[in-house]
Amino acid sequence: MKKLFIYLVMFIFIINSFIVWSQSDVKLSSFFLTPLTYNPAYAGSYEGMSFTSLYSSQWVGFVGAPKTLFINGHGTFFGPNMGLGAEIIHDEIGVVTDTKILGNYAYHIQLHEDWRLAMGIKAGASWYSVDYSRLRIQNPNEINNLNGTIKNIDINIGAGFFIHNENFYFGLGVPNFMKTNYINSDDATIASSRPNYYISSGYKFDLQNKVYFQPSVLIRTVDGAPINSIFAGTINWQDKFYGSLNVDLNSTVGGFAGFRYDEKYLFGYSYDASIDNFSNTNLGIHSFFLNIRIEDYWKRDRCGCYSF
Repeated sequence: MKKLFIYLVMFIFIINSFIVWSQSDVKLSSFFLTPLTYNPAYAGSYEGMSFTSLYSSQWVGFVGAPKTLFINGHGTFFGPNMGLGAEIIHDEIGVVTDTKILGNYAYHIQLHEDWRLAMGIKAGASWYSVDYSRLRIQNPNEINNLNGTIKNIDINIGAGFFIHNENFYFGLGVPNFMKTNYINSDDATIASSRPNYYISSGYKFDLQNKVYFQPSVLIRTVDGAPINSIFAGTINWQDKFYGSLNVDLNSTVGGFAGFRYDEKYLFGYSYDASIDNFSNTNLGIHSFFLNIRIEDYWKRDRCGCYSF
């Protein structure tokens, strides 16, 4: 445990040395489906190679509602302790379009017979555009320099760590430390955003007959906004059938159902309904999920964090 404490202190010091303003990140209530998005240290935590695609349409029926596409893959390369991953995230909300292309690197350390520590970094770029011509402004004379399409490219740098054994995991991830400024046609900054910190944890209970139950939580904190917590309880039967219920106490409640075919292909769907005042103006969140995984060459023990 002394060795673990030294690693964590060193890594947190490195993280803090990079902290600056950054952009907000996409939040999905079925957070356990795309852990690499929130924490680069997850790269290589699955014992083989895993490829995931997820499409989410949020607030259906609401004009300008968010639409998000995730495509990512990760696995172990050049040895059993090195994890590599890549992501494409395309997000549309209102008049804003944001596309990220990211790489992830993680190194896994055997701390004890049952415990492993993974430390990861994330780097890439974000291309965003704002089409002000699509805004409907009642009196355009009141708002100057909001016209045409503005495009910009920003650098993305993030980091995180996971500690886990066969059943338990705890992680901290910051997907992006770098500052993103949203500008108008005169290159004047009209908005900035701040780092999102994601704390995740869960425990997998072995019930019987290869039935597992895993409660988990994702806590997101950002300076200037309330702490956001999402809780989920997932049932996994023989690694073939998945069912999950999740709740965001501030906004949504929903569920996920998935089926894995031939031990490689997982198809899933989730639906979330708003539970706040916004529920009267939208028809919920629909998400479609596909995962393909390849058997491990290195024969490592699986992380208890997720199955994806």
